[in-house]
Amino acid sequence: MDSNPGKRPGEQLRLTITTLDSRMVVSVAGEVDHLTAARLGDELGAAGLSGARWVEADFSRVGFCDCSGLNVLLAARSHFRDAGVRFSVFGPVAPAVERLFQLTGTGPLLQETA
Repeated sequence: MDSNPGKRPGEQLRLTITTLDSRMVVSVAGEVDHLTAARLGDELGAAGLSGARWVEADFSRVGFCDCSGLNVLLAARSHFRDAGVRFSVFGPVAPAVERLFQLTGTGPLLQETA
């Protein structure tokens, strides 16, 4: 049963892209789940094609992320690494997102320091 039958894909996800020198920040707000993860993946992919040397996903305004969103982040990390582009997820993340990263052991993979 759909817990949110009125929700359309991408409806509860807001993305803003900011370019700072050779760094691109994709600010994410809302929920990243099976209905919205593809949209995040598309934006991260576009950021990677922009010529940026570092792509960051700002998750400070994400209240929820499920395994679909995590898979998008891990795929982006792999793609960017192969292309020689740095990638990281940052922000004080919501407890539910932090728990996902902790339970899966992916937090360190998604955090890169300058």
